[in-house]
Amino acid sequence: MTSNIAARLVSAFGGSLILLSVAAPAWSQERSGFAKEGAYVGVSTQPAFTLDGVTFDGQTIYKEIDGEEIMILPKLDRKAMIRPVVGYRSQWGAFEVSYDQTNHTGSFAGIPGVEANFHAINGDERIFLMTKSRFQPYVLLGGSIPWLTIKDGSFLDPAFGDATFKGFGVNTEAGVTVFATSRFGINVGYRYRAMWFTGATGVSTKDYELRPRFRETSGSAVISGLFTF
Repeated sequence: MTSNIAARLVSAFGGSLILLSVAAPAWSQERSGFAKEGAYVGVSTQPAFTLDGVTFDGQTIYKEIDGEEIMILPKLDRKAMIRPVVGYRSQWGAFEVSYDQTNHTGSFAGIPGVEANFHAINGDERIFLMTKSRFQPYVLLGGSIPWLTIKDGSFLDPAFGDATFKGFGVNTEAGVTVFATSRFGINVGYRYRAMWFTGATGVSTKDYELRPRFRETSGSAVISGLFTF
């Protein structure tokens, strides 16, 4: 299990780290941008986060071909997400790590009341334009490690238990950062992510490999406040 988590971390964050290493020489060429460079902390919110229901549609179950365990794939309602962020800003770019958590009440087969918890660890790279201005458009690309736990979402006669789906994802975002001062800025943008759930664990505690992978997407507006030390 530990080796699988490590492999997903490398896969999810590898692309972001490559972007950071490529961008670093460009940042060092000119250091006169409006925003202060250095470590920063922040809080980000997505007012209406959910999975788009590509796979988790509220009508589908997962069952291994040769097994008896059943897991449900509920449709999740929309919830506000609060995301703590830490990162480091250079003139043209920033690398940041953040953590997502939301508690949803979903439905399955038309029956409401299914409880589910979504989590993700993110590693993202922002590239800024117009860095000498208070108004700096940006684009973001990164990776994530998501997992989704459905309370009592697994059944193996006669027992019920939680079902957890885990995998990897790709994050994208575009928007503009408005700086009140060189240290404090507000991001307003649109965040879109694609996720592939590659494994699952249910009441039997057996690790299932999902083939084909369960694909999900999510897109919503995002607002962030960042303070650089």
